[in-house]
Amino acid sequence: MKNNEIEPKKIMPETTQKEINDLKPTLQAASEQIIAQTIARLKKATPNRPKELEYFDDMANLFGTRIKELEQAKAEGKKIVGYNCIFAPLELILASGAIPVRINSGWYDTAKLGDRVVPVEVCSIIRSTIGAKMIELSSFLELSDVLITVLTCDGMTKLSEVLGGYKEVWRLSNPRVKDSGQALKFWNDEIKQIKINLEKLTGNKITVKNLKPAILKTQRATKAFRRLQDLRKDGVVISGQDAMLVTQTFMWDDIDRWTEKTNILCDELERRVQEKEWICPADTPRVMVTGTPMFWPDNWKLPSLVEEGNPRGILVADELCSSERIIYDPVGVDEWTMNDMLTAISERYLMACTCPCFTSQDGNEDRINWLLTKIKDHKVQGVIYYVTRGCMLYAMEYTTVKRALDKINIPVYYLDTDYTREDAGQLKTRVEAFLEMLTAQIDI
Repeated sequence: MKNNEIEPKKIMPETTQKEINDLKPTLQAASEQIIAQTIARLKKATPNRPKELEYFDDMANLFGTRIKELEQAKAEGKKIVGYNCIFAPLELILASGAIPVRINSGWYDTAKLGDRVVPVEVCSIIRSTIGAKMIELSSFLELSDVLITVLTCDGMTKLSEVLGGYKEVWRLSNPRVKDSGQALKFWNDEIKQIKINLEKLTGNKITVKNLKPAILKTQRATKAFRRLQDLRKDGVVISGQDAMLVTQTFMWDDIDRWTEKTNILCDELERRVQEKEWICPADTPRVMVTGTPMFWPDNWKLPSLVEEGNPRGILVADELCSSERIIYDPVGVDEWTMNDMLTAISERYLMACTCPCFTSQDGNEDRINWLLTKIKDHKVQGVIYYVTRGCMLYAMEYTTVKRALDKINIPVYYLDTDYTREDAGQLKTRVEAFLEMLTAQIDI
């Protein structure tokens, strides 16, 4: 540490090396087992599951090939930038020569460890991410040279303080009102500061020459992603769980490779559409999920309950910042000047976002309109509104969403849970009751 630097304040209690040595291998082994069991269950649930999903099954191992690639990249001098929200500007990270990875935790067991640091009333994702840091379970978090945290809610704000005791943290403050006169200017300044920070971190100047290819890279990924979503609008050729897994691997995979593999998967799915090789009967209830983000690998119980229960539903769409909202919107560039590209990046991450952290005179109208569009495009027959403990933003917006869906006669079911396996039986009963109601409506 340099003489003029202040030692970061550590909020979480120190975890002894003995406890790390005891807990980390145990929880890693348990997680690897859960990953393997979930993949096996996905294959069993869909006997004619698309073959090209095998690549994404391999990439789903959070302790596997991708970690070795990142370790090699660091050994070669590459910088890794961890981020916890879709507001983080991937194009700038890529243009600087760094590698972006998302660090939110989907582990149930680490949430219990996080209870030592923050009360159980705090957001499950926050507690789980803190717990993962306590025992160094997340290689993505541990390998990150710096973290971009976005202050979308109280939980994310305080998480930045907790993680700031161990890593350099760059905080992005997003405006709460998108359509105010000052919002975009304020956000532009935030994005420009991230650019400056990345240049200092990597030693690479972000220029027109390297920013344009970075934007084109994410545009290609968006095009592949939209191609996949378009294939889910009519007959069902891929399960919702599998589609979510494909999308989530984008958060840590090499983006060019992910794009290539997604397009290869879409080639297979298009052949299945032509041959009408559906994975479920046409009268299977078509469900969409919205609400709190779900992260691989443990926090997968709702998708599995919907698609593997009796009766069975099929997830044809979601509105989650851990899935379909990640890369749906491309950066739209009019002129390839530095100023125009930076403005386009700012607008893409602010104006297109439908996070409930926003409000306006008319409420979060963008999100409501987006939900209604997805329901229409994907022929959704019922919506599950999913909220984990402590997620106040999504919990408070439920009434607004329900009112909008009631107007178009789309049933919506509020499902609250926590990062735990203990309530799976209770949730199963509730989900099956909702699916039975949808099935009865379809039969009428």
